[in-house]
Amino acid sequence: MQPSRQHGFNIIELMITVFVMAILAAIAVPNFRNVIQRGDVSAASNALLADLAYARGEAVTRGTVVSICPSTDGQSCVDSSAAYGSGWIVYTYTAGKAVANTKYSSVASDGNLLLRYTTARPNASVTASSTSVLSVGQQGQLLPAGTTLTFTTCFQQNASSTPVNTMAVPGAVLNVSATGSVVNKSLASGGSCT
Repeated sequence: MQPSRQHGFNIIELMITVFVMAILAAIAVPNFRNVIQRGDVSAASNALLADLAYARGEAVTRGTVVSICPSTDGQSCVDSSAAYGSGWIVYTYTAGKAVANTKYSSVASDGNLLLRYTTARPNASVTASSTSVLSVGQQGQLLPAGTTLTFTTCFQQNASSTPVNTMAVPGAVLNVSATGSVVNKSLASGGSCT
């Protein structure tokens, strides 16, 4: 009777396998981190893009002005701020109360109607090129006539860190034309996040 032969790895084969896995992990972890950061930038930019399209659609459907402004609480606009990273609100006005570029008021007699509140997006800085309230007219155009606006979204680790735009994690730019149409593109390498 022959003794049964043991099958398995010897110590050298095991060490080579562990070494190869360590190299693959060292390569994959930084790339995976970049994928997550690009996803955060994309999610914030797409949320704003969706709300811009929503505001434009509501303005046309309702036949009245719809506005968007930065908001930290969903109850009021942040005064003189171009920072949308903490959230924003989309609102309209009751009949006869529509005045473009006016800040939202939760007081019922002011005639504002809150349509949507989007909360802060994690790990993203969203900045507008203007501190004015964005208003969309009944035909989907920006008000006042001829206005254009740019929103820049970049990765930001936390509220106290500086937003960054790198080759590995590029920012996103939303260009809103006077007609209300939006073009979404990547921020050029080295481009400013503000």
